[in-house]
Amino acid sequence: MFLAWREIKHDKRHFGLITAVISLVGILVFFLTGLAVGLMTIMTQGITNLGADDIALSDSANDSVQASIIPTKNAEKLKADEVSLLGLSALTIKKDADTQLTAFAFGMEPNSFTAPEVSEGKMYLADKEVVVDSKFKTDGYKLGDEIKVTQGDETFKIVGFTKNATYSSYPIVFMNLKDWRETGIQFKDAVSAVATKGSVDQDSVSDANLKLQSVKDFNNNIPGVSAQNLTFALMVGALIVVSAVILGVFIFVLTLQKRRVFGVMKAQGIDNATLGWSVIWQTAFLSIFGSIFAVAITLATAAAMPEAVPFTVPWLLFGIIGAVMVLFSLLGALFSVRSATRIDPLIALK
Repeated sequence: MFLAWREIKHDKRHFGLITAVISLVGILVFFLTGLAVGLMTIMTQGITNLGADDIALSDSANDSVQASIIPTKNAEKLKADEVSLLGLSALTIKKDADTQLTAFAFGMEPNSFTAPEVSEGKMYLADKEVVVDSKFKTDGYKLGDEIKVTQGDETFKIVGFTKNATYSSYPIVFMNLKDWRETGIQFKDAVSAVATKGSVDQDSVSDANLKLQSVKDFNNNIPGVSAQNLTFALMVGALIVVSAVILGVFIFVLTLQKRRVFGVMKAQGIDNATLGWSVIWQTAFLSIFGSIFAVAITLATAAAMPEAVPFTVPWLLFGIIGAVMVLFSLLGALFSVRSATRIDPLIALK
């Protein structure tokens, strides 16, 4: 380790460029991964953040919440540790004479376990009050403003904002069930779904003509989610593999270029094990530092981006990517050391 660190200090420019290349590759992988995960997240985070374990839909809805209409009397038959009746529908908001916005209305009682966590303002407690996703701020809305929806020609007052509340990439408008039902004639005395938490009485599910599914399955049944997730997973996976191989080959070639240096060291009596460990320690230090620096730059870039850009920091995935980058760099170093240390010092010095 002493030999490795001494060489790094002696040739800072050379090893600085190596670290820069590793960091640039890392920034590319981490940044695109964050964008991909962010795009996947905004499709489903509104449902995930409800805090439910399972969601029941009408047994005739073919697993589609948009086609699920459950009479309230049936929904109330469902027995579980915690139950919350949900309404879900698309909304068209008329911002001005020329501009309309798309959102999703989530109807639920403010005292239910699925109620949103308010980050600014207060919870909707009276009729015609709503809590909306913070993305509405980018469209110029603030506390106390009114939003007018074309469905039912209703007007609501924004009393609170919440974070990370999107469904199918659109922001969510939270309201009580009474107001939600007034946004569509088909919702009279009905709900779209029933969210449950804890154990569920399975007999009550069949008695209410419902079909229970996990939140994960519910999210996968959102149109386009499964195909999008598979596409992004393959894209990120291919990016990680290709980048890791490039780093491995890069380290391999750089180490082989030091054959003459190895020859001089061997002529001075330094054994192969010392040379090998020197290269391993150098590679480990440079790849770990480069990966950490890449994550830092990625986080700084994400913080500077506008809120409208869907970027999520998946720490576990970032850790796995960093470990893969370090591993392939070490593999490249190992293979090159194996070849370089076999050289005869006399041949290397010619």
